[in-house]
Amino acid sequence: MKSKDYAKTGTYYLVGNLFNKGIAFLTIIIYTRILTAYDYGIINTFSSWVGILSMILGMSLQNSIRVAFVDFKEKIDDFLSSIISLTLIVGMFLSVLILSVCVFIRINTNIGIVILCLAQSLFTAIIEDYSMYLMMKYRYKLRTLILILPNFLSTVVSVILIVFIMKNNLYLGKIVPTALITVIIALFIIIGGVRLNKEYCKYALAISLPLILHSISLNILSQSDRIMITSYAGAAQTGIYSLIYNFSMIASVIISSIEGVWIPWFVLRLKERDIEQINEKAKLYMNIMTYAMVFILLFAEEVLKILATKEYMVGSIIIPPIVLANYVIYAYSLYVNIEHYYKKTRTIAINTMIAAVMNLVLNYIFIPRYGYVAAAFTTLGSYLISFILHYISAKQIEKDLFDIKLFIKPILLIAIGVVCFYVFEKMWYIRWGGAILFFVYVFIKEKEIIVEILNKRK
Repeated sequence: MKSKDYAKTGTYYLVGNLFNKGIAFLTIIIYTRILTAYDYGIINTFSSWVGILSMILGMSLQNSIRVAFVDFKEKIDDFLSSIISLTLIVGMFLSVLILSVCVFIRINTNIGIVILCLAQSLFTAIIEDYSMYLMMKYRYKLRTLILILPNFLSTVVSVILIVFIMKNNLYLGKIVPTALITVIIALFIIIGGVRLNKEYCKYALAISLPLILHSISLNILSQSDRIMITSYAGAAQTGIYSLIYNFSMIASVIISSIEGVWIPWFVLRLKERDIEQINEKAKLYMNIMTYAMVFILLFAEEVLKILATKEYMVGSIIIPPIVLANYVIYAYSLYVNIEHYYKKTRTIAINTMIAAVMNLVLNYIFIPRYGYVAAAFTTLGSYLISFILHYISAKQIEKDLFDIKLFIKPILLIAIGVVCFYVFEKMWYIRWGGAILFFVYVFIKEKEIIVEILNKRK
């Protein structure tokens, strides 16, 4: 691809993710006013289970697709068909098994909700397989549509149901349409072609099976907090925590948009051993997220007031640790990408599992005592452990990539943002003034790059 095409691809992904987050934030404003914190907590707990189960039922097979673009580039369409077929067959088998166990032990949950959760999880996995294929093929227009369409349709239908139709169990107004729309979109992908190739399946499983534990561990790190808060402190606290978590993850818009371009580019450059250029672009890669994090911290208090009612404002104290946790995710993904390239999937899984176990242990100790506040800090601590482990592993493979000095200036800038948040939390004019000065600083520092990008868009 030409550099102009990289800029165009990144722009499409950014627009798609901004649209999704824009819809998400608009619905937060609605949900926090028409739902109780309890209903909102149930919805987010359901989403947490979907996140975990999609990794189990889908066996994290989408990760094999990114590697297959190196080994099976000319046959990647056949590879994708096999992966989708394998996901469907194994996912359906595991779904029936899980449902049977739930019926046998008579879990204290509506079986209909369990079926919806399993269905959404399985077909989410299929959509993720296809989305990874589109990303590696640089088919950015269709991938952007895949990003936007499910969220847009489910949001519109959910709001209509909750506001005008649902009277009881309002959380179902969100859960049911989201699950059904996910299934419908995935079925269109499946219709595109289903065939099984043993060679491709063995290859995919060899890469992805260790990553199931990695993916589950990632979801434990990001989702188990809400499940455990619901269990130990109640769904109302989960609702408050989820709102802050969702707000603080606005930076994921930029993460998803940049990774859509970065990962294929990184794979190509590393294959050609262009280490110098990778390190050079990594500085810009990290700076973009650093700037975003600082701006989020400076404007967080006012945005939160727009998004939610006073019932949720008590949660503002956990914004900095959640923002920092997201930054650490972004940082360690650089090293995980190295491990992915060299197929060190077992190493990836072990490192992430250690961090996930630490998260569960810390949550078990502190959530019963300090509620959702503890969850925010245990999440940050666990991601830091994950960063250290992945850094050590990646450096043993590629010692010349991504020196730790890369993070010194960014961390100092974010630390200043955190201090400003806590010290000037109630003095918006100081924080906003700081944001203006910071914007000027960024523009001056990155002026050449900004002009270059604008020229490429012409």
